[in-house]
Amino acid sequence: MVEVLLNHGVVVYPVNPKSLDRARDRYRPNGGHADWFDAFVLGNSLRVDHMPLAALRPDSDESVELKMLTRDRLRASQNQTRCLNLLTQTLKEYYRRPLEVFPDFTTHMALVFLRRFPTPESLDKLTRGRWLKFAKEHRRSDSRAQEMWDQLRAPQLPVKAHITRVQSRQLLHVIDELSLIVASVKDYDQEIERFFLTLKTVDIARSLHTCKTGIILPTLWAELGDAPGRWESFRHLQGYAGTTPYTKQSGKSKTVLFRYGCNKVLRYAIHWYAIHSLKKCVWSKAYYQRQRNHGKSYNQAIRALSAKWLKIIYVMWRDQVQYDENSHLANIGRQNLNLLKIA
Repeated sequence: MVEVLLNHGVVVYPVNPKSLDRARDRYRPNGGHADWFDAFVLGNSLRVDHMPLAALRPDSDESVELKMLTRDRLRASQNQTRCLNLLTQTLKEYYRRPLEVFPDFTTHMALVFLRRFPTPESLDKLTRGRWLKFAKEHRRSDSRAQEMWDQLRAPQLPVKAHITRVQSRQLLHVIDELSLIVASVKDYDQEIERFFLTLKTVDIARSLHTCKTGIILPTLWAELGDAPGRWESFRHLQGYAGTTPYTKQSGKSKTVLFRYGCNKVLRYAIHWYAIHSLKKCVWSKAYYQRQRNHGKSYNQAIRALSAKWLKIIYVMWRDQVQYDENSHLANIGRQNLNLLKIA
């Protein structure tokens, strides 16, 4: 709703619902409320106390389009996962051999095979020669084709005929849906890659060499937006992405809690970016290992690394500069040297 209002040119002020709840008591102490009364309280409070509030600034049309593309692609990917789970569940109930042969059912070979041989009875009619020809058409080596053939010919527990009829019908329906979704995901990947390259800040974003291809970097950059002054500080961005916890403290009581209220898409993007950075970035791996050595769990260490990356990305976004690995390593060295001097 907020993004729709911003896209239509409406000035939007973010107001904490708890602030409205407490402001209501100033006008009606008995606790009664109605929609029209809440609207009056909210409007009047904004008129009187608008100084500490900052209006949200809309992104450019290009940034909004990229954000819509990446979010639609994420929804398509979630639908694909749903179909894959249903397909796996269906095969487990009556036809387990394809589960052992095909590790990925989004491939063209797996989908064509299940259409041609949707039941154990149809698989019994498959000869070795036909299978080797089929495997060769889908670019499988002779050794891999033979290995897959041995797995297909392994004995399977018999299943009653009525179960096979019902489940095979379900399987074909799921395959039809999955085929469309797989094609849709590939189309989104190509369009996102094409559109991302047309942005003015693509060179800055792609200087993050960890993920130069795929949709992780476009998704991350789309959620950052390009509205000036959107992020007050790197801590603001870290909290918005849910990579840092929040603290509740009263007297001697102090509790550190996980941040559930955040931008889930941004948290997803920076989470996977941090995971990929472990393979290509030396300091990322060292930082992650240091977190694990301090007793952090895997997810806690990845979130800490994500927060570290967001601090770097915030500076890139604010100053419109590219990421320099050597410069960052030099900064780490200077910081460690200063700590040694203090010690």
